[in-house]
Amino acid sequence: MLARYQDGFVALRKTTFSWTGNVAGCVAGDTPLAYKNAVVKLVNYYRAMAGLPGDVTLSLTKSAQAQQAALMFDANGQLSHTPPTTWKCYTADGATAAGKSNIARGGNLNSANPNSSGIGSIPLYVMDGDVASLGHRRWVFSLVLGEVGTGDTPQGNALWVLGNTHAAPSVPNGMPWPPRGYVPWDSSIAEPGMRWSFSYPGADFSAATVAMTDDAGAAVPVTGVAELDKGYAENTMAWSIGGSGQPWSRAPADTKLGVTVSNVKIGGAAKSFSYSVTFIKP
Repeated sequence: MLARYQDGFVALRKTTFSWTGNVAGCVAGDTPLAYKNAVVKLVNYYRAMAGLPGDVTLSLTKSAQAQQAALMFDANGQLSHTPPTTWKCYTADGATAAGKSNIARGGNLNSANPNSSGIGSIPLYVMDGDVASLGHRRWVFSLVLGEVGTGDTPQGNALWVLGNTHAAPSVPNGMPWPPRGYVPWDSSIAEPGMRWSFSYPGADFSAATVAMTDDAGAAVPVTGVAELDKGYAENTMAWSIGGSGQPWSRAPADTKLGVTVSNVKIGGAAKSFSYSVTFIKP
């Protein structure tokens, strides 16, 4: 896990960004193929951690349209999945991409920061702070995601994620995030204070419950347990660790937390899933 963190995350985050476009002239421009490939590799890094095949590929056709969407976000200083024709640098192809993409502008999903092109935006999609549906995270982990397009400017990203028909891999144990097993305690990957989620295709989480324990078997309080809106890739529930302080934390040593998700209805039958997450300091 630490080796993959260094070569599959840290190294990719250092990929040099350059752009041939121009906001003032509404020139969408382009980014190097090496940069686009690094964005896709970063997507695959997260998917592999989630237990999925890291086999998403790059579409240059989708990337060209996504590039026009990113330009619009940069030029107008805002985000929209349905940009109006009155926007600066508006194009029909850019509008199409905006409606089929995870979109970001700036250091979070709603504000400006220089590191918001594709390499900076993928972690935002996975962490998905303050997004009630966790829709960005769920599309990154979509079972049918076979290819993506990435459009990037210094202040914007459009990651084309919708419309895929890739053969879905089997996930009999579901898809939790933070993922089961060892995971780097990194604010761009996973940390205990984030919203936790558990996804399972077609599952009914309306009556599901969550229980967490620390490495000594003591209960860890949870809050905000809820089934999320459907329609964003796989059906998903979410929750957060509650209470005051972090009595369960062993940082800087490994911090192991147990999770049991119960009463998940799959094909009408109730099932439970138990797993552990061990946060390690890289």
